[in-house]
Amino acid sequence: MIEAYKKAVIWLQSEAGFSSGVINRILSLPESAVIRIPDDPAGSFAVVKSAAGEKAAEKISVAAKNSDAFKKTLARMEIKGIKAVVRGESDYPEALSEIDNPPPILYTVGDKSLLKSRSVAVVGSRNPTIQGEKTAYAFSEVLAKCSLTIVSGLARGIDAAAHRAALDAGGKTIAVLGTGVDRVYPAENRALYEEIAKKGLLVSEYPPGTEAKAYHFPERNRIVSGLSDAVLVPEAREKSGALITADYAIKQGKELFIVPSAVNSECGRGSNKLLKELQGAMVLSPDDVIEALGLYRAPDSDATDMDLDVNEEKIMNRLQLGNAHFEELIAVTGLKVSELNALLTGMEIKGLVYRAENNCYGVY
Repeated sequence: MIEAYKKAVIWLQSEAGFSSGVINRILSLPESAVIRIPDDPAGSFAVVKSAAGEKAAEKISVAAKNSDAFKKTLARMEIKGIKAVVRGESDYPEALSEIDNPPPILYTVGDKSLLKSRSVAVVGSRNPTIQGEKTAYAFSEVLAKCSLTIVSGLARGIDAAAHRAALDAGGKTIAVLGTGVDRVYPAENRALYEEIAKKGLLVSEYPPGTEAKAYHFPERNRIVSGLSDAVLVPEAREKSGALITADYAIKQGKELFIVPSAVNSECGRGSNKLLKELQGAMVLSPDDVIEALGLYRAPDSDATDMDLDVNEEKIMNRLQLGNAHFEELIAVTGLKVSELNALLTGMEIKGLVYRAENNCYGVY
């Protein structure tokens, strides 16, 4: 049974149609006054006016007590096992309550205790390079093994790779949606969505049944950052949503980590540009993130057992004989300078190789 206070907040959102900012102002009223609003909209005019202004009070005074939208929202929650967490409750994450315009209500499916877990957001391009996707996976896998919850937005590309890595590592992940928690977007991520519902947490500030709208995704990015202790950008294009999340991280005082991309990469141009402005944000391996967050990682004994692609195998076979200069590895692989740089960075992230002196590389 949903408590009266939660029902009142859901009513303000689904029936009155108020934004988060207006609802937050109304929630500054005593709990008893908030609970009374759906039962007596007209009688609540004066108290709502005092908190949220005359326009809000007028809108509430003519609202129906039990509209179809309100009933449908409650019915969807009941049928689909959707829980609600209202700002001010003990389950609501304190860090999220401190951001600008915090969501007054979170609809959840899954393990809502993850809302208070230590976490890192991993965000980036929807159409990443192969290396960018590998980087997102490798970082997320290691961080999840360090008991950090991986937070992302369930978009294709970097987001999906981050969620998948956390699940494959036996860790936890939170997907913050730009739709209702009962909607899958994009449809291609349905299997991932269903697995997160069982093993992690789906979260949205939008009522169940809400379809994807363009403005929802920039809005939800403040929650992605707000839920997290830090934000990691493996690769991002110019004017991407990931850079919006990075901007929120800066404003919210969160740690920001950026993995450098090849200098000629269109997919990494946005994150490289941001990295130029924030040079202290650069990370080259998961261990850099772990160290910055004051965590400890046990040695990964099976780091060399992962599948290698053709060029990685060529490099490993050469380095088993001893350290080799970057120029020699170009000859071994036949790759361009930028391609080899990106490949070696990825191999460093995986713990396969290390950078020695004089632009040489070796194996552990």
